[in-house]
Amino acid sequence: MKFNDLFAGLLVLMVAAAVAFAARSLPNPAEQPLGPSAFPLILSGLLALCAAILAVNGARTIPRGPLVARADWARNGGAVLRLLLVPAAVIFYVLCADTLGFLPCAALILAVLFLAGGVGPLQALALACAAALVIHSLFYLGLGVQLPWGPLEPFRW
Repeated sequence: MKFNDLFAGLLVLMVAAAVAFAARSLPNPAEQPLGPSAFPLILSGLLALCAAILAVNGARTIPRGPLVARADWARNGGAVLRLLLVPAAVIFYVLCADTLGFLPCAALILAVLFLAGGVGPLQALALACAAALVIHSLFYLGLGVQLPWGPLEPFRW
């Protein structure tokens, strides 16, 4: 489905309002003029400005087109399947990461997504393994994020 920008603008405006509302309740223990709520409030204000611009531009196009239309890509079953692979990959990771570990899960997810995108099987496998190792290294070694090892626990570095 393709929605008019008016809908997107109104939705983003509601998100900006929710962020601003949540940011206002952040405690300021040191009673500083710019406490922990300052940055989220600034961002929500900028987000609201962008949402307003988007909504106004969407409202201007209402006379020229429908409010809701089916996008061209949505008529192609393969494109819809590739779109659904992304949330399926997230669900797979959530369900299997503790058992299989990050590296196998990430490599498998990336390989499937590469194959669905038209990459050749050998290239997809090589890219998936390399990308999983790079991502793991960045998060585990660089940022100190504890990623699950699964059966690779004995080979932890």
